[in-house]
Amino acid sequence: MNAPDGRAVPVRYRVPESELAQQTFPLIVIEHAGMEKADEREHRGYVHLPYAPEGAERWWNPDSPSYDVTKSPYVIEFPIPYDLRYRVIVFTRLAEHDIVLASLMAQHDRIPSRFGYLAIPEDGTVRRLDLLGGPEMVDTRDSDGKRLFRREYLISVSSEMLPAMAAQYAKAQTVALDFEYYLEDVTAPQTPEN
Repeated sequence: MNAPDGRAVPVRYRVPESELAQQTFPLIVIEHAGMEKADEREHRGYVHLPYAPEGAERWWNPDSPSYDVTKSPYVIEFPIPYDLRYRVIVFTRLAEHDIVLASLMAQHDRIPSRFGYLAIPEDGTVRRLDLLGGPEMVDTRDSDGKRLFRREYLISVSSEMLPAMAAQYAKAQTVALDFEYYLEDVTAPQTPEN
């Protein structure tokens, strides 16, 4: 309202706990709300990992138009799928800010009601983001008695955990066989000793 070009809204991860009365508003707080194994996405066997594990080098050129997962040097057991749960809480002092931020949070690149995603630039993947609950709105007061609008979302982000550290292997470029060695064994006269 007072900033026609928009205003940056700070986003904080709630660790350690901070006192709301000492914060500036509007404010977005992210809290970890647990994790659970996603059995419905689980597979068995081995796979070319389509991204570089944490701490390993990228094997693809991000500017290249062709991306071939079979060229990955990382062959591992299928990762174990997990769903990471988070609470995203939007705090505002004014009802106008609450309405504007609720509209912005519903955009396709934030927390939409369907087809949500979360781009992970560190490994070049795009993870699924599901809205599980919310936005639930509460009109409350902080510890100083000041009015506070609170809008809470519960989201789930798909992730995976590697069962063992990905083993980097070198693909064979050539095969060199010395056929003379094997031919000598076959052409030699057969005796009880050989």
